Amino acid sequence: MVEDIKALQVKLDATNDEDEQRALEEDVTGKILWLLWCGICAEVDELLLKVVNYIRREGAMSGLLYFSTIKPPSTDPSDDQAHLQRVMYDAGADISKYELWLVARAREQVRWSGTNRGTPTLNDQGTTPSTSRQTPSTAAV
Repeated sequence: MVEDIKALQVKLDATNDEDEQRALEEDVTGKILWLLWCGICAEVDELLLKVVNYIRREGAMSGLLYFSTIKPPSTDPSDDQAHLQRVMYDAGADISKYELWLVARAREQVRWSGTNRGTPTLNDQGTTPSTSRQTPSTAAV
């Protein structure tokens, strides 16, 4: 994961396109947040097991009362929190904004590269495509 982040950072440093930079920044941020989230979850799981074992071993049931007073996190995150959470979950699901951006850019290039096909230009006597099913007349008028 760290190597992926470094590779994305190198691409980010090398690009000048703002949209490309934004996509790369989201990927880098998402991967860092996901890595930290996984580390935090692993630590909490390990610590929770130690706490439960301590309570069982020592019979300190009053410790459970303390845990009941802890307030859960807000379920209504701000826009920034929701955005960062989405970026993190995208990274966890292996969804790359940069790869999606590359696909979208390629589609746009294909879409716009065909706009001049069949259209005559200077010193070009080509034909313009038609939607008509009739064959053009070759008779001189």
